[in-house]
Parts: sequence; structure tokens; C-alpha cells
Amino acid sequence: MDSNDMLNFLDFREKTILITGAASGIGLETAKTLHKLNASLILLDVNEEALEILAADLNSERVVPIVCNLSEYDNLNETLKTLLKQTGPINGFVHCAGISSRKPLNVLRPDGFTNVMAVNFFSFEELTRLLTKRSVMQDGGSIVVMSSVSSFRGYKAKTEYCVSKAAVDAFVRCMALELASRKIRINSIQAAEVLTPLARKSREIALQMGSEIADAPLGPSEPYEVANLIAFLLSDATRTITGTGLVIDGGLTV
Repeated sequence: MDSNDMLNFLDFREKTILITGAASGIGLETAKTLHKLNASLILLDVNEEALEILAADLNSERVVPIVCNLSEYDNLNETLKTLLKQTGPINGFVHCAGISSRKPLNVLRPDGFTNVMAVNFFSFEELTRLLTKRSVMQDGGSIVVMSSVSSFRGYKAKTEYCVSKAAVDAFVRCMALELASRKIRINSIQAAEVLTPLARKSREIALQMGSEIADAPLGPSEPYEVANLIAFLLSDATRTITGTGLVIDGGLTV
């Protein structure tokens, strides 16, 4: 990076970023953050109403909202082909789409793992394969995926979710080597509790029921903190950070 640009590395002018799970939670905050940083955005989500609200809120020609069910793998290729004729090649990809589950061992079944893996891992793998074609993502691009401290830390009754995030992080390490020849970086963010609206509601319910909440030393993270980290990893300031999981957990796993 030219020394004259060192203070402007978070300016995404003339860059196009695709975000999944863009209509809620961390994906929503990331979309808003990158929009403020002048990025052109392709926003994917299964929730049409929420996606329309976000697009109206951003109110920009630089935003293309697409209603898409990521678990319908057979349709992804055609969806992206049609989309990229409109937007041109992309510079970055952020996978925020994800689901969770809570099941003890005695009710675990293979199809339950498949349902969670479909969104958390298989869709990410398939999108990475399609989006890193030479005609789609420019060399020097960046991929960021939301993982979790659950990928390396066990939780009762969260097996399906933990396994899916461990798969994500293993995939990131492998893809860092495969994509290095094109200078494409790929990293995950291993987050603990992030206070999205859904997480706040869960907290409120737990407190109302008298449950104890064991916070990390610095407490839970806010969505904007994660969005800032995603923006940093997408930026040109990080050309040698690849294949790693960056932990944002308030000191929970220290």
C-alpha cells in the first residue's frame, strides 16, 4: 500500500462486497458500516421484508438487495450469474448467515446436523467456490466468515452448532493455501456473545426466569465492534492476514 494511502485503508470506494445474512444482526451492522465506508454492496438474505427495509434505509444506488435461500444450492450459481451481470466482479465476500440449535445427546440425529451445516457451512463452502472464480472475484480480494468460540470450546446441548463452526474454521485454513496464489485472503471471526437484538431478547428472558448470566471479563461485544473488525479484514491493510480465526470474546477464553 502506498504510504499516502495508509490513513485511507478503510475507504471502500470502487469496491463491491457481497454480504449474506445482511438483513439482521451482525450482517445488518456490517452492511451499514461498509455503506458508510463507500462500498458498493450486494445484500443477500432470505427475509424479503427485512431486506427491503434495509435497502430503503440505505437508500443508495450502490446497494443491490437479493432475496436468496442459501440452502438451495442448485439455484446459487444461476442467481450469482444473473446478479454479477448487473454488478460486475466483486472484491470481497462476508458470510454472516447462520442458525443455531440446542439439543442434548439423546435427541441428536444426522438430519439435525445436516440442517445446521446447510446454512452455517455448506452454503459458505459453495459460495466460496462460486465467488472465487476468476471472472467473479478480483485477485487480492478478501473473504470473512462469522465463526464462533464454539468452534474450539464445548457447550452443553450445542453440539450441532459447535461442529458446524469447527468445520468453517477448518475450511478457512485449507482455503487460505488454495487461494494464496491469487492473493485472496480468507479469515474467520470467532465471536462469543454479541448483543444483537435477538441476543438481547434472549438475555432479558433468561434474567426474567432467574437464570445467571456469566459474562466475559469485558462483557459481551456490540455488533458494531464485529462490523469494524470485518471492515478491517476486508481492507487493503491486511494483505498477509489469512487462514486465521480472530477472537472477539471480551476475554472469555483467556
